[in-house]
Amino acid sequence: MTCGHCAHLDEHVRFRTRGELFRAIATIRQAVADGDVEEIDAGPMKGTLPFAALTETGPLDDILLYRFRCPTCGQNYVLGAETYHGGGGGAWHRAAPLASGQ
Repeated sequence: MTCGHCAHLDEHVRFRTRGELFRAIATIRQAVADGDVEEIDAGPMKGTLPFAALTETGPLDDILLYRFRCPTCGQNYVLGAETYHGGGGGAWHRAAPLASGQ
């Protein structure tokens, strides 16, 4: 369920390197700045670093988990990555809302 506001966002993107992860983060940051998505609570598995604080040179949680929602249609998106081994493998994808209704 997407709308004209968020339909341009990729449905599913996999990344395998830290560089690909940070290209995805830059794209998501731009979507947040443009008002296409807004960050929402990712639930109990969320990371300890705020999304806005992620930097290529800074420390990262071993597991990154961030959730976003289109403010127009409510479509949820998830950014998740495992960074423990330095790779940054993970994905950005559309997702169903959490049970809490977000």
